[in-house]
Formats: sequence, structure tokens, C-alpha cells
Amino acid sequence: MNQETIVAIATPQGKSALGIIRLSGLNALKTAARFLQIDPQTLKPRTAILTRASLKGEFIDEVIALYFAQAASPTGEDLIEITSHGSPFILSSLLKAALESGARMATPGEFTRRAFLNGKMDLSQAEAVCDLIRAENQASHRAALLQVSGGISKRLNQIKTPLLEMLAHIEACLDHPEEELPPPPENEFLLSLHQTHQAITNFASTYERGKKILSGPRICIAGLPNSGKSSLLNALLGRERAIVSEIPGTTRDTIEESLPLGEITPLLIDTAGIREQASDVVEQEGIRRTQEALENSDLTLIVIDGSRSISLEEEKTLLSIANAAKKENKPAIFALNKSDLPRRIADDWEGISVSALLGEGIENLKKTLSERLSQETLGHEILITHFRHHQALTEAAKEILLAENSIRDNVKKWEERAAFHLRQCLYFLGEITGDNAGEEVLNSIFSKFCVGK
Repeated sequence: MNQETIVAIATPQGKSALGIIRLSGLNALKTAARFLQIDPQTLKPRTAILTRASLKGEFIDEVIALYFAQAASPTGEDLIEITSHGSPFILSSLLKAALESGARMATPGEFTRRAFLNGKMDLSQAEAVCDLIRAENQASHRAALLQVSGGISKRLNQIKTPLLEMLAHIEACLDHPEEELPPPPENEFLLSLHQTHQAITNFASTYERGKKILSGPRICIAGLPNSGKSSLLNALLGRERAIVSEIPGTTRDTIEESLPLGEITPLLIDTAGIREQASDVVEQEGIRRTQEALENSDLTLIVIDGSRSISLEEEKTLLSIANAAKKENKPAIFALNKSDLPRRIADDWEGISVSALLGEGIENLKKTLSERLSQETLGHEILITHFRHHQALTEAAKEILLAENSIRDNVKKWEERAAFHLRQCLYFLGEITGDNAGEEVLNSIFSKFCVGK
């Protein structure tokens, strides 16, 4: 156990009704007793008491102290949570009192890091704690909760079980050749390896959905110049975010804003209008950025001015946008804007009728966007949401294939080669849960946390 007692404010900066500071470590209770009126010998675990906090004899505040003993604390160490009034001055005074009483300032994520090092959670659960704190919608909250509860670990244990059994069989044959053990059943091993490879690749494939949930799916608003893309962005957001002008080509750069849509929070990206002849080099760059945004989007919202007819050249441009999305298996939705004006576009153009000016059809459009994106992202299965996990699964799958090839090709000493690749596979799977995570990996992960967590 770490000998140092750490302290940090666990609530956000600013004034609030209540604020919390946390102390964790071998001497957390003794440290807290130096500035709180508590008796470390009689304080009962998980029992809140009302007491007074003082710094050098000067009263700070009446506080509630809650003690968690090492065996049942969130960090695996003695932990004290002190709840006071949420004044920044009071909290900073309590922090100062704890520091002067022997604690040191916690580093980002150090409380959760100690929980991991003390066996209270594995590394995938620790990462999910950070995701849970940052969850902005129901989908990201659900994904993080499933991971915090150990969902990834359970899935990986199911994958590891047949690998460990195979490895044990092979190593027994290699280590004790004199006992004339039955040879490894090659066909059974091949079938098991194939099934395991499928399980790993299926799990890794959830990363695209998981990434969308964690960072939010991207909706690219595209179309011809002056079709009302920026007006539609403003209407969807319910505020004037983008500059609107009747002059074609006003939008030169992409504008990005989050839009809460029920269980998900996609990122709206307003882009420059696409046309064959740009007026200047700035508009050309804007169109280039539009193409880049389209490539990186998860859904394309194509805005069309329904109050005017469309030339063959413009029709070709609009259809090329839709076809590009279709080619990438991404949904594309047409929004026929300016429904408050007489319709002049051809009848064969279908889409959601909206008026960005009057707000007509906006709720229907939001509902459609939510439904289409929810089909792509939502579910109740365990998803991979971090690239680190996806990368480790990808490497593990490669090792399974190499083990398969060793057996199938009946190479010399295939048992030794297969055993090596099985161990490598287990190593990569262990990277996800932190079985063999190095200091550099841990520093990278926990540096993303806030100080009080």
C-alpha cells in the first residue's frame, strides 16, 4: 500500500450548496483528525458524523465526515470524505488544512489509480469511470455503466478460457514428454481457435459504434450554396450560431456544434456549399473542407432549396453527395428547405419538408435524425469505446491466426509455435484489463482524469 495520504477537492470549481474533499491513504484518518474534531479510535466506518473543521485554531466550517475503512473503501485504502458548504474559500481552506496536516495533493486520477493498483477494479473499469463522469447523454452513460460494472472483463474472460485450456494442454505435453500424454487434438484446437478468432474480431468490430457513442456521431450538413444550410443549423440548435446571408458562398469554413437528440448527442457540422466554379481560393478551400467533413461524417444531411428548380449540373452534384454516403454505408437524408415558399423543385425530389425560417418541420427532422443514428449506435451490448482496447484486440486476433497457421501447416514443432502465439494473444488481452500495463500506459490513462477522482 502507498504510504502517502493524498487529498483533493472532489467537486467542480465554483460556488455551490455543498462541496467535498477526499483523503485517501494509510494515515488518512490520523491526518483528518488533526483538523477535524474526531476521534480516530471511535469513528465507525460508513457512519456520517457532524463535526467542526479548524485551521490553526481558526474555525472553518461545520462539516460531515464519512469514513471508509481500507477493506471496503473505493480506493482500497482508508478514505475520508468531508462534506462542507460549497464556498470556494471554505474548500480551499479545508484543502490547506489537510495539506498542513500531512497530506499531499493528489495527481489527476490518483484516487482511481490507487483503486486499480489495490485490486478494486481492473484497468478497463478504471477508464470507464472517466467516461461515466464525461457522459453527456443516455447512450454514453449506458455504455460506461456496462464497462464500470466489469462488462469488458467478463467478455474477455469468456474469450480467454478456451485459450488457457489449449495452452495448458500444449505446455503439459512439452514439459513432460516422458509421461506420454495424448497429443493435442489438432482438429479440436483449430475449431476452438477459429471460434475464438471470430469472438475477438466481433468484439473489436463494436469499436466503430462505441466511438460514435463516446464522442458523438457526426452529422454533415451539405448542399448547394445558398440552400439554407446555415439557417437550418440555427433552426436545429434553436439559436443564431452561424452567419446567414443571401449571398452564395457565405460559409467558408466548417462550423461544429453539439445537438442533444434524446439518447444521443451528435455533432452538427455546417459546411460550405458545393459548386463547380468557386468564386475565389477561399471558397475553394471551404469546399475542400466540406469534402473532408463528408468523408468523416456518420450521417449526411443534404439541404435542398425547394423553392427553385435545379439544373442538371446541380442535380449531379447533389446526387454525388448522396451516392458517396451510400457507398460508405452511411445514411443520407434530404431536407427540402424553404417550405414557406411556393415549391418549384421537381416532384421526383423527396425528402423531409422544412422551413428553417419559420421552424416548420424541424421537430420532425430531429426525430428522423435521432431514429437513423440510434439504429447505428444504440444497444445494450458491451461495446469497445477506446482505441487502445481496439488495438489490443486486433493484435490478439493476429496471434490467433498465427497459432492456427502453425497447426494447419503442420510446421515443425508446431506445439511450441502455437503455445508462443497463444501466450502473445493472452498478453494483448491482458493489456486491456491492465494485467501487464506499464507505467507509461497508466500515466497516459489517468492523466485524463480530474484531480479529485
